[in-house]
Amino acid sequence: MTGQSERRQFWGVFCLALLLRLAYAWTQGPPLPIVGDAMEYRAYALNLAESGRYLGPAGEAATRMPGYPLFLAALHLLFGSSVTMILVVQCVLGALTCALLMRLAAEFLPAPWPLACGLISAGYFDLIEPSALLLTECLYACVLALSAWALYHRRWPPLRRALVYGLCSGALYLIRPEPLPYILGTCLLLPYLFADMGRKEIGAALLGAALVAGVWVGRNALVFHRFLPGSSVGQNVKYIALYLPAERQGLASSPRHVAPTSLGELERDAHMSRIYRELAASMTWTQRAKARLYNLLSVLYPFLPSYDWSYMTLFPFWLLGSWRAARRKPLWPLVGAVFCSLCIFPFFGGPVSRYRQGISPFIVVLAVVGLHDAAQKLGTGRLLRWAGGWWGANAAVYLWSAQFRDAALYFKTVMGWR
Repeated sequence: MTGQSERRQFWGVFCLALLLRLAYAWTQGPPLPIVGDAMEYRAYALNLAESGRYLGPAGEAATRMPGYPLFLAALHLLFGSSVTMILVVQCVLGALTCALLMRLAAEFLPAPWPLACGLISAGYFDLIEPSALLLTECLYACVLALSAWALYHRRWPPLRRALVYGLCSGALYLIRPEPLPYILGTCLLLPYLFADMGRKEIGAALLGAALVAGVWVGRNALVFHRFLPGSSVGQNVKYIALYLPAERQGLASSPRHVAPTSLGELERDAHMSRIYRELAASMTWTQRAKARLYNLLSVLYPFLPSYDWSYMTLFPFWLLGSWRAARRKPLWPLVGAVFCSLCIFPFFGGPVSRYRQGISPFIVVLAVVGLHDAAQKLGTGRLLRWAGGWWGANAAVYLWSAQFRDAALYFKTVMGWR
C-alpha cells in the first residue's frame, strides 16, 4: 500500500468515526447534572486549573488518579467551563483511536483487514459512547491505542518504540492504575516478544514509564509523607467490589458501609480495609468466588441496559482472535492487556459493564485477527455465511432485546443474584 493510500484511509476512518461520535454526543446532549465519578473528576480539574492545587470536592488529595483531571484542567484553561467543548475534544480523541487501530492492525495483518479494523472500530458502540461521558474511558482507550501503535510501529528503531511505549504506558497508568501488571509484564518480556529488542529496550521502556508515573508517586510522597503509588481509595474500591455482588446475593446483612468523614484520607482507606476483611470473613470461599464471577460476567454483560449489538457481533471473533494471538508471541501484549483488566475488575472494579470500554480497542483488534484467521481457515464465502447467521441472530436479539434481557435477569435469579 502506498503512503498516499494509507493517508487517505487514515483520514477517511478518522472523519467517519468523528462524524458518528459527534452525532451520538449531539443526540445525548451534555451530561447534566454532573454527578458521581464525573463530578469528582471535574472538581479535581477545576481546583487544579483555578488554584493550582490537586484537590477533590471535599479537599481530598488522591482519591482519583490524575490523568483524566489533568486532561479536563487543560481543556478548562483552553475553553473555559464548557462541557460541550470537552465532548467535542473527546469525539476527536475517539476518532483518533479508530485511525490508530487501523494503523496498528496494518503492522501484522494484510490488506484489507486493517481498513476493516478501522471501519469496525468507527462504528463500535463501546468506542462511541465514552466520547459523550465525562469519564476516563475515552482518554484511556486513546492512550492505550497510541501505546500499542508505538510498540508495533516497525518504521521506528526498536529503542524508540520501547521508549515511546513506556512513556505512553506511564500516562495510561496515570489515568487508571489497573494496567500496571500488563505494563510491567510487557516491558520485561520485550526481548522475548520481539526479535529486534533486547535489554536496552527493557530499560528504555521501564524508564519511560517510571518518568511519567514517578511524578505522581513523588507528589504523593510530598503530600502524605509515605509511598502511595495509586489512589487513596484502593481498599474502599476493593470493599465495594465485594459488597455489591454480596448484596445482590442477599449476603450483606447491613447497608453499604461508608468511612467516617472525621477520619483523614488515608485513615479512611485503612478503616475500609478492616471493613473489607470483616465482610470477606462473613462469606464462604464459594460465596466470594460467586461474587467475583458475578463481577466478571457483569463486565461482559451485553445489556447497557439496551442490547450492545456491536459488542456481541464481535464476541466470538474476539475469543477466536485471543486464542490465535496467544499462540503468536508478538501479539501477547494485546491479549495481556485485556486479560489483565478482566482479572482485576472482579477484585477492584465491580459489576459494571462500562469497565470493558477502556479495553475495547484491543477487543476490536483481536476480533479482526479472529476474522482474518477464520477467513483463511473457512474461506471468505463460508465465513460470510457463518458470520451472517451469527449477525442475524444478534439482530433478532436486538429486536426482542427486552425479552432476552428478562431471560438474562431470570438466569441471575436462578444463580442467586438479585
